Amino acid sequence: MISNEDKIKLLKIAEKYKVSKIYLFGSNLDSSSESNDIDLGVEGLPDNVFFRFYSELIFSLSKPVDLIDLKKKSLLTNMVKSDGMLIYG
Repeated sequence: MISNEDKIKLLKIAEKYKVSKIYLFGSNLDSSSESNDIDLGVEGLPDNVFFRFYSELIFSLSKPVDLIDLKKKSLLTNMVKSDGMLIYG
């Protein structure tokens, strides 16, 4: 799972960039194991700020971040929306 400290930082950054939703997915959902990274899906983020948002996450959170844009339709984005945990929005 994501630490409380990382979650607080993530939510502040999400508010700053006015994203509509953030989903946590992957190994982060298994509370019985420690994950090596933080897998996130984001909605409502304009293309021109995606990499600024991503870099701020990378430099602020305690683990490496994998970020996907959920507005691009694919099997992965569908899986994130159906199986992931909504943590913002």
